[in-house]
Amino acid sequence: MKIFQKLFMIAAIAGLSFGITSCTRRYKPMLSSHDGVNFKITSLAQAEEIAKAENKPLFVFAHASWCPTCKKMEQEVLVQKKLGDVYNQQFVDVAIDIDSPEGHKLNDRYKIRATPTLFFLNADGGIAKKAEGFMTAEELLATAQSLKIK
Repeated sequence: MKIFQKLFMIAAIAGLSFGITSCTRRYKPMLSSHDGVNFKITSLAQAEEIAKAENKPLFVFAHASWCPTCKKMEQEVLVQKKLGDVYNQQFVDVAIDIDSPEGHKLNDRYKIRATPTLFFLNADGGIAKKAEGFMTAEELLATAQSLKIK
C-alpha cells in the first residue's frame, strides 16, 4: 500500500509541475509568415490611418492567446501563400489580442462574442463583414472575392 501511495504522490507532483510550467509559458502568436498573411500589429486607429492612406479595406483578426481555434488558424490557415498573395496586397491586415487594451477598445466598438472574430472593415470603419470562429483559406479567399476587393 505504501508503494502505491508513493507512486501516486510522484505522479501527482509530476502532473502539477507540468501543469504549472505549461500555464506560465507565454504564447507567441504566428502573426507574420514568409508566405502567408503579414499582420501589422498596431492599434486599430493606426491601422485605419494606414488603410485610408493606402486606400485599402482593413482585415482585423481578433484573437486570444488562450484560444485553440485562433492558434489553429494562425498555424494552418493564415500562413498559406495563396492567402498572403491576396490579403497582403488587397487589405491592411491587423491582428489584435482581445485581452489587450486595444482588444478592449475593439470590443467596445464592435462587440466580440467569440474567438477568433474576423472583421472586414471599410475605410470609414464600417463593417463590410464579420465572421466568428474558424475559417478555412478557401472561405477567406471567397470572402475577399465576395467583397469585390480589387
